[in-house]
Amino acid sequence: MTDALDPDFVARRTDAYFAKTAEIVAAQGDVRVTYAVFLRTDCVVAIDRALEFLSEVYPKTAAIPLEISRPVTEGTLLHSGKPMAYLTGSMVALSPIETLLLQRIGFPCVSAFNAFTMCLALPEAEFLAMEARHATGDDMHLSCSYGAAVGSRTAKLMGAKGFIGTSTDIAAPLFETEHGLGTMPHSLIGYAKARMLAEGRDPKAESATLEAAKLYCAQFTDEASVTVLNDYDGREISDALAVCRWFYGAGGPAEQGRRLAFRLDTHGGRHLEGLDWEESVRTLLRWTHRHTPGEVAKLALTGFDYEELGGMSADEVRDKFLFGTGVTAAAAIFFRKALDDAGFREPRIVVSSGFDTLKCRVFGNLSVPVDVVGTGSFLPSRLSRTYATADIVRYELPDGVGGWKAFDLVKAGREFLKLA
Repeated sequence: MTDALDPDFVARRTDAYFAKTAEIVAAQGDVRVTYAVFLRTDCVVAIDRALEFLSEVYPKTAAIPLEISRPVTEGTLLHSGKPMAYLTGSMVALSPIETLLLQRIGFPCVSAFNAFTMCLALPEAEFLAMEARHATGDDMHLSCSYGAAVGSRTAKLMGAKGFIGTSTDIAAPLFETEHGLGTMPHSLIGYAKARMLAEGRDPKAESATLEAAKLYCAQFTDEASVTVLNDYDGREISDALAVCRWFYGAGGPAEQGRRLAFRLDTHGGRHLEGLDWEESVRTLLRWTHRHTPGEVAKLALTGFDYEELGGMSADEVRDKFLFGTGVTAAAAIFFRKALDDAGFREPRIVVSSGFDTLKCRVFGNLSVPVDVVGTGSFLPSRLSRTYATADIVRYELPDGVGGWKAFDLVKAGREFLKLA
């Protein structure tokens, strides 16, 4: 995890005040200290990787050995302020490590909590982690992917299907898979369309989405399942039906036992093909057996506290998730019905585009028919939620006869952290 051969690895990355504290303590006499590690927000504990890092960088030559006590196990749902670990060791050694350790705690724990709640909101759907392109690099990507994997495991214990993998090879082992998952981005369909134009073919008469699907199936002949992205030309239903007719037709991939799925990724600037506001309202009224848009919105927000809406009004939730543009509940239901009405009930539906906890809960409350959710929105949306803290709660000074004399001390207001 680190360049263990670099003696300055910690020194170059720690806060200066911790380094200076370690220098003073080294000069005046080292003591054994115990830190309580906690977050000031609800979380799912996902700190195995952080503690592995701590064990790696803690000096092997330290006269006071490192001891780690965990009052809760990995994957535990933990309330704000509750200690997730107690770390005991040399103050000289631990003081400079604190900065680096805390950097590795908040992101995975909050990501784990978000992934956990998302999975429980849609327990019958599978999830695919797609946060890599939103991360700042490998550190953040792996940290948050690990959190999603831990949160998913806890949700699976409660009956959810949870995460089935991630989009990158580097994070795949965290989900107990060998490779990243996923099929095509919009650029592949653009490429197929450009080839058609270069050959004098008319993409309006033919489907560039179908062409991309054919290219994919020909290239990756060993893949049992193919997910086709279908919003490039704004013809989600027309292009999906064209793909279905080929896929399930004579000599098509279905005859080889291959399976088909479509990924809905309609952006927020327009409705899915065939929908507008009025048709979206009609779609959800029929689906929910309600009589007014307000009743649909009330059903969608069942079980929500005001704080959970993140400042959004009920009208904003209605516009964003129910009847508006993009991948809404109405869009997924309308698309499923269009496939079914055309006789294609086999294809699965993958949804992406902003599926955070709130959107997943809305879809869950309405029992929207989705099979897979591709999302990176388990990433912490508010950075301050990731601020982990470690406070020393016990100082132990040599008693002169080979033992330690303990002083349980903590700053005012944090007395709840003290050891029992």
